[in-house]
Amino acid sequence: MPKHGKQHTIPCSYLASWIDPVTPAGQTGAIWRISKDRSRKWRRSPEKTFRETDRYTIRMKDGTRDLSVESTLGQTETDFKQILTAIRRRQNLTALQRARLSIFTAAMMGRSKKQGDHWLAQWKNSVEKVKHLEERFGRAEGSQLSERLEEGLENSHANLVINTIKIAAPVLLSMTLTIITTNDTDGFITSDAPAVMYNPSAHKLPPLFRSPGLLQTGVEVSLPLSPHELALYCRQPLHLLYTPFPVKYVDEINRTTYHFAGEEFISWKGNTREIWFEKREPPPDAWENTNGATEDHGDSVRPSQEPL
Repeated sequence: MPKHGKQHTIPCSYLASWIDPVTPAGQTGAIWRISKDRSRKWRRSPEKTFRETDRYTIRMKDGTRDLSVESTLGQTETDFKQILTAIRRRQNLTALQRARLSIFTAAMMGRSKKQGDHWLAQWKNSVEKVKHLEERFGRAEGSQLSERLEEGLENSHANLVINTIKIAAPVLLSMTLTIITTNDTDGFITSDAPAVMYNPSAHKLPPLFRSPGLLQTGVEVSLPLSPHELALYCRQPLHLLYTPFPVKYVDEINRTTYHFAGEEFISWKGNTREIWFEKREPPPDAWENTNGATEDHGDSVRPSQEPL
């Protein structure tokens, strides 16, 4: 049986792009980890960052451990490294490379600790509701629904990762891909939950309906690829694969990345900018300011309002 090992919720090969370009004498390359409340900032090697024991291991009933999910994630990471090389050279991506980048992005949407913990909480809530109904109304003869649901709790994150890849990757592949580039001195930040699904028009809807979904017309999915490149998936008919962005828009992207982080974010050189942490009032066309009106006036490629 394989030994229990650390599994990265965010791959170290991905984080390696954020290694501080200046390494003090006698130290190895490290990234700057900053707590979301900005109370703590420290250097750490990517290999020792965002990892947990058996996070994606499937535990079988006979006690054996299935590492197939970890193996799948490992393949997505290998593919990503090759694609990132092509992106850094500003090469046109083949259909296969685009498909593999979609798979990697989908995996990043599902593998973060933040997403896994959220899904587990939702699953536990469902189990408790089923148990309550069974206690109140009785359980049909032979029914084992609550027991079957409980069995899924132990391997919930492994199942989430695989299902997210299966569902999200084909949708991402059908969307418009743009690689946003920057030469900004601080570049793009990343986080412990770097793949962000966000609808810039959500502020026009009542709060109950603001959760983003991949099938929404205005939804965007962003994933920082390095301090200099970020993948943006949307449904606008954009024609350029590589699109340079000025600093003010890079700051807006970083603000969104920061907002959706779980507990930490990563800054390439350890720098921060106050604009990334700004709290803003709802924009004039927000649902709260228009008596519930939800008329769509068109989606912006980048969010200009407080991410919701």
